[in-house]
Amino acid sequence: MMSVSITFKRCWHAILSTWQVISMSVSVRPGEDLAVTWKSLLVHLKPHTENSAALASALSVAKTFEASLTGLYAMRELAMLKLVIGPDSAAAREAEARDAPLVRATQDQFLKACADAGVAGSFEVAEGNSNELLCLAGRVHDALFVDAGGSLDGRGGDLVEECAITAGTPTIIVPQTGAKLFGKCIVVAWNHSRQSAAAVHAALPLIERAENVIVLLGQQRDALPSVTRRPRADIEDYLRRHNPNVRVSPFEERDSSSLQTAALAAGGDLLVMGAYGRSAWREFLFGGATRAVVNDLRLPVLMAH
Repeated sequence: MMSVSITFKRCWHAILSTWQVISMSVSVRPGEDLAVTWKSLLVHLKPHTENSAALASALSVAKTFEASLTGLYAMRELAMLKLVIGPDSAAAREAEARDAPLVRATQDQFLKACADAGVAGSFEVAEGNSNELLCLAGRVHDALFVDAGGSLDGRGGDLVEECAITAGTPTIIVPQTGAKLFGKCIVVAWNHSRQSAAAVHAALPLIERAENVIVLLGQQRDALPSVTRRPRADIEDYLRRHNPNVRVSPFEERDSSSLQTAALAAGGDLLVMGAYGRSAWREFLFGGATRAVVNDLRLPVLMAH
């Protein structure tokens, strides 16, 4: 009995010692800033001859967060030649040599823009479809910036659509009219869905730094047939833990433009919303209000799926 007691005490002291070590390793000083942050951003680069609102916005956000910015330039035609004819074919070599000056010019312009903004930048050139390359690289970055209206390298489809649905990274879509600065007044489209929750969680680094956060509270989308007593699930209460300046406003979607109209009327400079839809595979994933917003983008939008 004595040996059992001694063994128990030794085990208990070992547990306490281990807990003290763990506690010391995760302890923080009172008042220490624990704000969520972004450290690594990705932007889709267009040829240097084209202006990019997404690049201007990405530079602004990178500077705010003291984050690094990677510029990704995709070469689809070269990839197709290498896949169809062969990587060592004369046609592939000629295409690579022909594109080299444009790539260098785009790289120089991007790195100069980073240097002028005081942002640590790196340039990547890759071969393949833009959507596949951006999704692949985006998964190891904190956020992805793309211009609205980008097609899949001229072959139809929507680059924004592909990135928002498949990247697994919050995608910030910037209107072609440009919006260098945003994030002072963030409007959240909330309907209790998984997609809107993903967008809110993805946007927390911006929400924590915003001057005002406005929640457009829509109708709940998910059916919960087994629930007879609901737990507390208050989006206002949740967001106030990250930013005290939160206001909730009821929202009813009347037509395809009503969401952006409400966001702009509230003074929003960034709309946070989930990427979701209504029926069939593509429309189910990316339709309804989501597609209506992207097709007529009037302010920057952060989407997550």
